[in-house]
This record gives sequence, structure tokens and C-alpha cells, in this order.
Amino acid sequence: MCLVSMLIGLNSSTVNVALPALTRHFDATQLQASWLILGYMVASTACLLLFGRISDIVDQRRFYLGALALYTICSLACGFAPTVDWLIWLRIVAALGGAILLGNGATLIHAIFPRDSLGSAMGLYAASFPIASLIGPIAAGMILEVTDWRWVFWMNVPIGLVAFTTGWFLLRRKDEREEKTSLDLPGNVIVIAVITLTTVGISLVTEFTWSSPWVWGSLLLALALLPALAFAERRSRHPVIDVETLRTHGIGLLLLAGFFLSAGRFPAIVLMSLYLQGPLGFRPSETALLLLPMPIGSILGSLCVGRLSRRWRSRQISSFGAIVGQLGVFALAGGVFTQNTWVLGVGLVLMGMGTGLFIGSNATSLLEATPESSLGVVNGMRLAVQNTGNVLSLAVALTLMTIGLSPALSDAVLQASIPGDPPAEVIAGFGYALLLLCILGLIGMTLSIVAALKPSPEILQEHDAVALQGAAEPT
Repeated sequence: MCLVSMLIGLNSSTVNVALPALTRHFDATQLQASWLILGYMVASTACLLLFGRISDIVDQRRFYLGALALYTICSLACGFAPTVDWLIWLRIVAALGGAILLGNGATLIHAIFPRDSLGSAMGLYAASFPIASLIGPIAAGMILEVTDWRWVFWMNVPIGLVAFTTGWFLLRRKDEREEKTSLDLPGNVIVIAVITLTTVGISLVTEFTWSSPWVWGSLLLALALLPALAFAERRSRHPVIDVETLRTHGIGLLLLAGFFLSAGRFPAIVLMSLYLQGPLGFRPSETALLLLPMPIGSILGSLCVGRLSRRWRSRQISSFGAIVGQLGVFALAGGVFTQNTWVLGVGLVLMGMGTGLFIGSNATSLLEATPESSLGVVNGMRLAVQNTGNVLSLAVALTLMTIGLSPALSDAVLQASIPGDPPAEVIAGFGYALLLLCILGLIGMTLSIVAALKPSPEILQEHDAVALQGAAEPT
């Protein structure tokens, strides 16, 4: 699972670096270039709940290995794409396989490892993605220096083959579940439509602005579908969004905490990249080095989850991670206003460590609280709400960053090409964006702490065991 997570992380980070080379090779338009990234993101996010529910119904091992084979084949085919349109569609198909892999990784780990070692396993799994994100840009840069863009995709093939072979022999078939569930097809179709319209609409903000009919039209249509979704879910025996499940053991609180904390963290790396290259005037290579504390901190935080899980419950670890990450966001805001790179570095480390501590332990908390028949769909919901939060907060943060600026200065900020000393309103724009992240992070941190204060499933089981033991003792 760690190898597969690294495969997906490499794919995302390497394609981002190779995007200029792909645009030049295919002579792609701006819209086509954006859909090389956007198409993958939308398809992956929109189908997470559907594939999560399917994994609760079918043979999870076969489903997972089939998705891994599809992902590997698509990586091979991407290198042979004759046109940019072919490449876009191949990446969309690969994203479907990626959604299955992401949606099932944590649930497979939960099924394989006993509770006393689950925290360590989940921490290692959570660390694999930032490791790949750290290696990916370096690998892509070296590949593009030596050869052409095709090898950015072909490098995934041997990794996929090794992961498939390993999974074929190591993944065990699970016993058939006594509790049968069915697929809520109408609900899933509406959920896919809502997530797709929302993600596309928000993602187009940076290209067309909020006043574009493409943006608000997509968002209004998504909003109009919500009553139909509520109607379909009330009629379904096994709804894709089960309100009763969300109320169980604070699952809804944990999901909301993940949404707000992801929304409060994801835009930071983009904002810091623009800030370092724009107002502070660092070169791209220098900026890449200055941003390294973020993924390094995330790796360290993820690896600490296992050690902390020996003393703390997973909900306590995720709350601690939320607090550490929030301190990092506050430090970033202070570093921007003081223009102090050392303070920014401390903020990036703290935010990375907090994120690493939170992600794995939040996933563990959710899976511990979820009935076995809903593990796949709840994990898919976790990833979907986090991805949606990422897209929404980035669009709003970039809007706040350029609010009150002239069109020319706004373009200069987004292109990190501010001439001379930055005007005060530019620094203020970065401050507004970071204020948004502070508010979102505080909401997520509060929700995480409230969820930690609720009795977790393991505590309730211990209380039940004590009560049964007391009842069995003779008086």
C-alpha cells in the first residue's frame, strides 16, 4: 500500500513539473494544459464515494489489484499519447484507478494490522505520499534534463509492476461479510455530478474569475442537485451518505475536521511559493529548497504517529497534530508580515509535522469508529471532503490574495514576477489569504478536539467489558 501511495504521489508531483514541457510538445492551449491537471483531480475526487461503496460489496483484493493494473497500463499508454486530448483522457481513466487505490489503501491496512500496531502502519502509510512528493519534482527535473516527457509517465510502470506482484502474493482474501450491502446507484450518480460540478466550478475561478458564468453556473447547478440527492438518499435502503453512520461515534465531526484542516493547510504551499518568488525575489530553485521543510516535517510527523499511539488514542494524536499545524500557520502569517525567511521555515516545519500527525491518525480514528460494512464508503468520503476543501480554499485564498489589485499587478503576483519592491497592498493580500487559512484551521482544530473528547469505540468497548465482568461476578 505504501508503494502504491508513492506511485500516485509521484504521478501527481512529476506531471506538475512536466506541464510546461507537455504544453510545448503538444502546442496545447491554456485550457488543455489546465485540464491535464484538472481532469485527473476531478475524476479522482468525484468517484471516491462510488468506488468506496463498491469496495464494501465486491472482493476488495481483486478490486484493488485490478485498479493497480489499470493505473499501470494507463501510465504506459500516456507515454504513447499522439495528441494532448488523448493524454487528457488517458489521465482521466488513470484517475479512476487512482481513486480506487486511494480509497482502499487505508481500509486494507485497517483490515491487515492489529490495533496495537495499526497506528505505526497508518503513520508509515501517511508518510509515503509526502516522500513521493519530495522525490517527484527532483526525479521529473532530472528526466526532463536527460530525455523527454514520456519517461515521466513510463517511470511509473516498473513501480506499478512491483506493487502488483507484491500485492498479488501478500494481500489476503477477506472472509465474506455476513451483512450485505447494495449499491445506491441514483445517489452515487448525483454525488458524482455534485462533486464534479463543484470541483470544476471552483477550479475555473483562477482562470475566469468568480463572475464567470462557467463558475457560478456550475456551482448553482451543483446546489440545485442537492434536493434530488436528499430525496434519493431517503428512499435508498443503503444510501451512499448514511446520516446514521455519520452520527455514530463522532464520524461526522472527524470528517468535518478533515475538511477544514485540509482547507486550512493545502493553499499554504502555493502561497509560500508565490511569496518567496514574488515579494522576496527568490529564484525557482531557491524556492524549492526553502519549501523543503514542509514535506520533511510531514514525513517526520507521520513517522511519529506509531510511537505516540502507544500512549495516546488516535483522536488525541490527530488533535495534537491539528494544534501543531495551526501554530505553523500562525508562524507563516508572522513570517509574511515581517518578511523573515527563518520564521517562514519554522512555520513550514510545524505545519508539515502537524499535517503528518493529523492525516494518519484521523484516518485511523474514522476506520475504528466505522461499521465494517461501510469502511470503504467512509474512507472515500474522508478523501473526497478533503480534496473538495483543498480546491475550494485554494480558489478563495488566491482571490483574497489579489483583491484590490489592478489587473496588471494581480497577474504579476500570480506569475511571481513583481518588479522591484512589492507594494504594501501585495503584502496585505498575502495576509488576507493567510488569515483565511488561520480561520479554517481554527475551526478544524476545534472540531478535532471536540471529537477527541467524545468516547471512542475502544473506550466504549472497555466500559462494556467492565460492566459484563461486574455482572458476572457473584454477589
